[in-house]
Amino acid sequence: MPSGGSRIGAGRPPQEGSLAEAIRLESGLIRTLPKERTGPTPKWPLRGRARAGEAALWAEMWRKPQAIVWEEEGNHHQVAMHVRTHIEAEAVGATAALRGLLLRQQSDLLLTRAALLKAGFRISTSSTPNPAGTPVGGPTQAKRKTIPSARGRLRAVEDVGSDS
Repeated sequence: MPSGGSRIGAGRPPQEGSLAEAIRLESGLIRTLPKERTGPTPKWPLRGRARAGEAALWAEMWRKPQAIVWEEEGNHHQVAMHVRTHIEAEAVGATAALRGLLLRQQSDLLLTRAALLKAGFRISTSSTPNPAGTPVGGPTQAKRKTIPSARGRLRAVEDVGSDS
């Protein structure tokens, strides 16, 4: 295996308001999701009825902003399995392996902030819903935003070492 070089997912995610985030916004690499998904909760996809506690958690999960992405990608079964794992992991005597699985599922479903940012999503801070999940204010606002430049901070200084 080669050493050195960049690794997929290596490093910290860009901070809000940073130059890296501004560049990603400008180029359309970051998609802003509304604070909450609106619309009906999908039908429970697993065989049989939802167990005790699963129905409430299922409905709660589908109000999250990430649910817009899950719906677009058809991740209903993955979300249902996460709900089931979540309920089982909360039980007394749950194994470390089950709780580790829960953490991996949270990352895969973009439920952690780091996973959300690395996947190119962020959650809107405004209270107005944005059902399409496009950049807030539309694509024209993202284009109008200026990226700070180092050139604006540079200035010429006189040459103090010259003989003239």
